[in-house]
Amino acid sequence: MKRDLNRRTFLRSSATGISTAVGLPLLEAMFNSSSAFADAPGKYPRFFAMYVPNGIIEEKWFPRRNSKTDFNLAASSLKKFDEYGLKNDISLYRGMQNVCRSDGSNGNAHMIGISSWLTGVGIKKDSSQTHRPSLDQELADAMQAEYGRTKVHSLQLAGNSELDKPNNNNYFNPQKNALNWGSNNRLLPLKSALKNEFDKLYAGGGSTPGAGVDRRFETKISVLDDIKEDRQAMLKQLGASDRARLDQYFESLRDLEESLNAQIDIGDNTQECAQPAGVNNIPNPTNGARNNRFGDHARIAAKITAQAFACGLTHAVTYCTQGEAAGCHYEDIGINTHFHNSISHNRGGRLNDWVKIDTFHADLCAEFMYQMKNTPHGAGTLLDGTGILFGSGLGNGTNHSHDDLALMVGGHFGNWKHGNYHTFNGNRSHGDLVDTLRAEMGLPDLGKNKVPIQ
Repeated sequence: MKRDLNRRTFLRSSATGISTAVGLPLLEAMFNSSSAFADAPGKYPRFFAMYVPNGIIEEKWFPRRNSKTDFNLAASSLKKFDEYGLKNDISLYRGMQNVCRSDGSNGNAHMIGISSWLTGVGIKKDSSQTHRPSLDQELADAMQAEYGRTKVHSLQLAGNSELDKPNNNNYFNPQKNALNWGSNNRLLPLKSALKNEFDKLYAGGGSTPGAGVDRRFETKISVLDDIKEDRQAMLKQLGASDRARLDQYFESLRDLEESLNAQIDIGDNTQECAQPAGVNNIPNPTNGARNNRFGDHARIAAKITAQAFACGLTHAVTYCTQGEAAGCHYEDIGINTHFHNSISHNRGGRLNDWVKIDTFHADLCAEFMYQMKNTPHGAGTLLDGTGILFGSGLGNGTNHSHDDLALMVGGHFGNWKHGNYHTFNGNRSHGDLVDTLRAEMGLPDLGKNKVPIQ
């Protein structure tokens, strides 16, 4: 007998009913026809943005281009996208200026560059306490207005613990995030402790917030074991294809939780960055230990994002690798010196190391997109109905230029046509690209000129 399911169905703990609440991916049993199942992504897409600080080595990041559709990624920092067969899932944009230039922003180049990256509008000065909402928050707000509140409004994840600091009365801080701006026009903090963000997604309800998570932690029971009875009962009532999809989903969820537990056992993988002059360093929120396996942390963040997207637990996630001007090292790729001071301020002397960092960031983004493309969702994959923005708010970090930004759009949403490499002569603002993203995601645009997407 086929069981009809509501798309907001959660599997819950059999012990208390509040310890765990696991959302479900799209299943055929949630729809009354195969066509409805195929059209499942709905009005608004999901959105993921990955921001990298301090600019890029543009002549290595961008590939060789013979024409708009004929370009070779093999020798560029983006080569992994080609190796994973993602060339026709991305669009590249070269020669665009950060909108902070045309909008007359004033202040520290790092701060005004990152502040405008997701808003598409320049901030007036780096001491400003308010700005316009960023694209991720606009999308999350629109989803909530259209479909009701998701379990988590949005996730703002960070690759180092310095970005966990709350906003204060002094806007400028070389270690701070200035990427995400809420509907109240105020800056939002990022979170690097991934286990906490995981628990937000999979904690149950109840009158005492966090009580269920605490019980699960104290008894050392996994999320899947906590919902074992409910899970087994559901599997018995579903068709073969839905059972196979749920088995794959549960296996991915168990792998994610094991990765998080391993991270906790060895000490949290978030980085504690070296401090620039005049800025007090903040200890790692878990145990104060320095641990520089940034790649492991980013990959777990990607798994959390994919799982949350698959179940509709949230529709907007950003990942900021580190703060603009922060002093993180990349020891997992053999770089044990301050990225900002030692490398991005020394383009001539440390160019090879900088290219290595650029390639590392691109590899992580490509791995995430590959994972999304190979995760079934409705009649397609998670990459269908997901928009991705990847890049930096600075161009040449040594001279703090806002020209020739590294910008890539990926995923399939709206009328975006991929496999294209658009080039401009410095006469187009990246705000045009952000505005195009708004329009193609079904959001009101700001009336700026549109970057060609065909």
